[in-house]
Amino acid sequence: MAEYDLVCDACGAPLVPEDAVVSWSRSGDEERGFALTHTAHVPGGAAERLEGRQIVWPNTYLTFVGERLGRRIADPEPLRAILWAIAPFVMRHDNPTEMDSMRAASFGARLGVKPGTQPSSLAAGAQEKHDAGK
Repeated sequence: MAEYDLVCDACGAPLVPEDAVVSWSRSGDEERGFALTHTAHVPGGAAERLEGRQIVWPNTYLTFVGERLGRRIADPEPLRAILWAIAPFVMRHDNPTEMDSMRAASFGARLGVKPGTQPSSLAAGAQEKHDAGK
């Protein structure tokens, strides 16, 4: 495993931002149960979620952090670990996920997936099926 690999909290396997989901639950002004997992391993009680391919964008990352500042966090350690794990992907000068997302959007493709590539099996299995034109 590389120094900056993301790791799934559920299964311990490496993650890429395309397959990752940050999930948590909210009750009133308190948030709890933060987890960084594969799309297929999101905890059942997690009502809130943000896809990894979006949270590595600098503006989305900063918005996510800013929103957490005004809320009570029941157990802040998992959130702190997630923010530290994602930060190297956000702060890269050549953030490939952000560049691929912009390029994909210009071709009408899925944001966060480089045009011409197939998503991983976990990400592909979690995508919603749409019947276009029917």
